[in-house]
Amino acid sequence: MSKNLEKQIFDYLCRHLSPARFEHSYNVAMLAIELALKHNAKVMSAQIAGLLHDCAKNVDVKKFISLLKKQKNARFFLNIYKFSPHLLHSFAGEIIAQKEFNIKDKDILNAIKNHTLGRTNMTKLEKIIFIADYCSKDRGSKYKDAKTIRSLAKENLDKAFIKVLKEKIRHLIYNDNWICPKAIDTWNFYVCKDK
Repeated sequence: MSKNLEKQIFDYLCRHLSPARFEHSYNVAMLAIELALKHNAKVMSAQIAGLLHDCAKNVDVKKFISLLKKQKNARFFLNIYKFSPHLLHSFAGEIIAQKEFNIKDKDILNAIKNHTLGRTNMTKLEKIIFIADYCSKDRGSKYKDAKTIRSLAKENLDKAFIKVLKEKIRHLIYNDNWICPKAIDTWNFYVCKDK
């Protein structure tokens, strides 16, 4: 990543994120770099996507809707807004990455957009950010299995990805929360893929 882009991203994140969220984004980027090196993925792309994955986390939810209503599947976003508005930051993050930082690389943009719900046919980079977001080193107190999944991810990215997806869905069910149909589609795709 160029020094100029790195400075722009760090300045933006410092202005728009809480110190804890900034630390999380940094930790996700560091783990993403480590996993990219381990699994032969693009290190610079992992760093950028890791830093920017939560760039929209503190944006007002109403601003998300105005941004996302312009997208072709607005009804999908309105359902998320109604049942689980905190998920909207990943979709708005993709837009911010494009507009604020002129990111055009589809793999980076998809990694930002899909770090919460996943999707069918995820790339290696998308899986790396999905996993790193769940088990970065600051997540130890929030997710008891973060350290175990971090170790697994260094050995087998696909197994770690399924484990994270399973834990996310299990958490939603255990807490009687709405499950976005996209997360269910992701789960069904990957559990049926090898059968």
